[in-house]
Amino acid sequence: MKKFIIKNITNSEDNPFDRQERIEWWSQEKLKKAKVMVVGAGAIGNETLKNLALLGIGNIFIVDFDTVSTSNLSRTVLFRKSDKGKKKAEVAAQRTREMSLLDDVNVDWLHGDIVWDLGSGVYQDMDIVLGCLDNIETRFHVNRQCWQVNTPWIDAGILELGVRVNFFQPPQPPCYQCTQGAAQLQAVRKRYSCDNFKKELLNEGKMPTVQVASALVSSLQVQEAVKYLCGQEVMAGQQVYYQGKLNDFDLMTAAVKSECRTAQECCYIGIYPQVKALPASSEMTLLDFLHLVSQEHYAGAGAKLSLKGEQRFFVESVNCKNCQKNIPLMRPSFRIYEQETYCQNPEDCPDFAHKKTLKKEANQDKLPPRVIYEEFSLQDTPPHLLRLTLQELGIPEYHIVSIKDGQGDYQYYALSNDQPKVLPNLSYSETNMNKK
Repeated sequence: MKKFIIKNITNSEDNPFDRQERIEWWSQEKLKKAKVMVVGAGAIGNETLKNLALLGIGNIFIVDFDTVSTSNLSRTVLFRKSDKGKKKAEVAAQRTREMSLLDDVNVDWLHGDIVWDLGSGVYQDMDIVLGCLDNIETRFHVNRQCWQVNTPWIDAGILELGVRVNFFQPPQPPCYQCTQGAAQLQAVRKRYSCDNFKKELLNEGKMPTVQVASALVSSLQVQEAVKYLCGQEVMAGQQVYYQGKLNDFDLMTAAVKSECRTAQECCYIGIYPQVKALPASSEMTLLDFLHLVSQEHYAGAGAKLSLKGEQRFFVESVNCKNCQKNIPLMRPSFRIYEQETYCQNPEDCPDFAHKKTLKKEANQDKLPPRVIYEEFSLQDTPPHLLRLTLQELGIPEYHIVSIKDGQGDYQYYALSNDQPKVLPNLSYSETNMNKK
């Protein structure tokens, strides 16, 4: 009889992932390599990050613009009383690292407005995006960004004891915008005036809810994410809905709106045909950037940086809506508040007391003159603007920028020099450039 030798004995109780690895289709290696972005670190985000940490997700990126308040504590497992006033994203990142069962977990975070402060290159690097949000504008933005770079995302929402989860997988319709009605489409513009400046005060309102709802919706959201990451089928466009008060589960399929297909909106806006890495940073001056992209092996002579299609434009000045006096601003539109487009000194403006409304005799349908820029070229851009950095123009770090070449065709470039700054810890040796 042939002898055998036992070289190693493994105690399954020493493996924190032993029970989940017993699932036939489970791949712990895929979960460890996965790159997951969590948008929102509030009630749902806390539960989702906890679940990702305990499941052994290896690369996590957290985005939130808010700080911890006392009212958050009953619904946020990662926050403590001593965290009051601290950045949610930073605290959540620290606690996620501590909770992770991996010795080499990578967690990065951004404290900022995801609509304006996060470059679209991050979406391209991710395997999946998990939306843990509480407002419609951000959901629309995440949806569009994911669709353009071909990254799936899962949206989660709660109201009282009701929860819902939607999985969206571009390029397969429907997308999130397809599932929304006229009221939701109108709500996207709630933060902005008709000429795309921020409103000074906006009461978003607070949703009535409880921790058990966020725990439940997060479990469903992360369950679908794990299935996708492990190569299992996840039904795109379906909504899982549960009403806890009635213990009623429902599964609904969203229809693709015919008007979206006709107008080339929503999920028909298209994926970037190709995104190339550009050795550039948002800290570069516009002059240096345009010289770079004007080289023959990039866009060539006549290249233009275009902000069209991004709801971004740079405002040099506007005329006061009351007295028409010129007001210099020199900022991107999303960093300008509506009240700044009126004279702020009563001695300068005879209608100062009524600065928040146009003159009665003014044409309400005609916006006052503005000096704005949506495209920049070496030939046509004033020298004082060429000295500004891309960030000063409103382009965030690690963004995918649109360049129009001399023939009028668009090319797309990721500001790759920003990648190590935005994602210093995440493993990105194998990028997801040009995912199909």
